[in-house]
Amino acid sequence: MWAQPIKLSITLVFLISLFFSSSLYCAQAITANNLVYLSENFPPHNFIKDNNLKGASVEILELIWKKMGASKTRDDIEIMPWARGIKRLENESNTVLFGMGYSQERANKFHWVGPYYTHSLALISKKSKQLKINRIEDAKQFYIGVVREDMGHQILLKRGFPSQRLDLSSDIDILYKKLNYDRFDVICYVEHSFINYLTANKLNQHLFEPIFQISNMRSGFGFNKNIPSDLIEKFQHSLDELIDENKVNLILNKYKMK
Repeated sequence: MWAQPIKLSITLVFLISLFFSSSLYCAQAITANNLVYLSENFPPHNFIKDNNLKGASVEILELIWKKMGASKTRDDIEIMPWARGIKRLENESNTVLFGMGYSQERANKFHWVGPYYTHSLALISKKSKQLKINRIEDAKQFYIGVVREDMGHQILLKRGFPSQRLDLSSDIDILYKKLNYDRFDVICYVEHSFINYLTANKLNQHLFEPIFQISNMRSGFGFNKNIPSDLIEKFQHSLDELIDENKVNLILNKYKMK
């Protein structure tokens, strides 16, 4: 007659132990070292030169890791097309994607830490085209090149640009080649990053010009929503300290972003 109560008691103790063990494991396991860090080729924020990953956001992230006591290095950062990074950020619970521009839509889908930089999103064209745009609606007559799923792509769709008039590229290399070979007349891209790309690749930046500024964008780090809020707060606190210590400014000056 005692067998059933004893069996139930043992089961209950087991379940309670399992619950607390799981909770303790989760609390201990999720640190900066457990996350996967993703980015794209987006100079001068993050780019590969001489087979080495460089960039302002890479160096800022390294300082954040140091403040948080993490053992990660830039060799742990994966570089990929932006659209693939966004997809992984949405579907993989331990991922971080940077530098990510802030928008309310993204804030609803991801955690966000930042900003460490504010830059200008612009429409850019060849000077020889002599294009003039006085308002954003004027640009709807053109085919416009964008990087798939980046802020330029999303903002133009939100502003009512037909998707069939947006030519999608996976990264800046392909975007530039299409613009240079007149696949379209205009690109939507971060102005200073496009100039930096041209300079780094010894291309003539004087052949191009911004013809309309769309918006200022704040750059930061995007985190999957399943990452605990207390870890996000630690990232933000570490970044804030680096800004207060002027270390972020020193890095931005190093890459001529100030």
